[in-house]
Amino acid sequence: MSASIIPAMQRLIAILEAENSALEEARIPDALALLQEKQDAARKLGQEVSAANDRRENLCPCCPEDDGTVAREDSPAFPYRDLLAQMTELGNRNGELLQRAITAQKRVIELLASTPMTAQPQNYGNQGGYAPVTDRPALFVSKV
Repeated sequence: MSASIIPAMQRLIAILEAENSALEEARIPDALALLQEKQDAARKLGQEVSAANDRRENLCPCCPEDDGTVAREDSPAFPYRDLLAQMTELGNRNGELLQRAITAQKRVIELLASTPMTAQPQNYGNQGGYAPVTDRPALFVSKV
C-alpha cells in the first residue's frame, strides 16, 4: 500500500461528512454542489489504490495474496483499516440519506404536478362555516 492513499481517503471522508451533513439538514443545493468533488475524490482514490497494487505486483510477482487471512498489525493494510471502516460507514449513511432525499423530492414533485381537487362551491351557512351544498332554489331572484 502507498502513503498517498491516506490523504485520498481522508479527502473522500471529509467530502462524505460534508455531504451527509447537508443531506441531514435538507440543504439539497449544498449536497449537489459537492457531487463533482466527491466523484473526483473517489476517482483519485481509485487511481491511488490501483497504482499501489501495481507497485506491489512489480515488487513481488511471485507472492500470492493471502485473501483468507485476517488483517494483522504487521499487515500492510492495517493503517488503512480505521479509515476504510469510517469511509464505509459514511458511504452507507450517504446512500441512506440520498435515498431519503430522492424520495422526498419525488413526493414534492408529485404534489406540485398533481391536478388540484375540484373546489367545493363557496356555500356559507348562518354560523359562518361551510354549509352543505343542496339543490334547493334560491330564496329570491333579482331581475334588475
